[in-house]
Amino acid sequence: MFQSLTQMELIVMDEKKTVIVPEELIAAMEADGEGEAKAFFQSLTDGYKRGYCDWVGGAKQAATRQTRAAKALVMLQNKQKTLKT
Repeated sequence: MFQSLTQMELIVMDEKKTVIVPEELIAAMEADGEGEAKAFFQSLTDGYKRGYCDWVGGAKQAATRQTRAAKALVMLQNKQKTLKT
């Protein structure tokens, strides 16, 4: 029984580490000609990635997500780890 509990905890921990990148942010990073933003984003820890993804993906309206993705792109190009809007 203890072994199954440990396995369950590991599964829960793995789910928390999953970072879902919003489509708008993916599109913005792919549109970046030099690829600086995408390279910097990939170098970030999961916590910093999650901050960007939650901020962009948390908007209810598509227009707001697009605007936030554009702002996030500039911040990533400037190599900002944290959101300073």
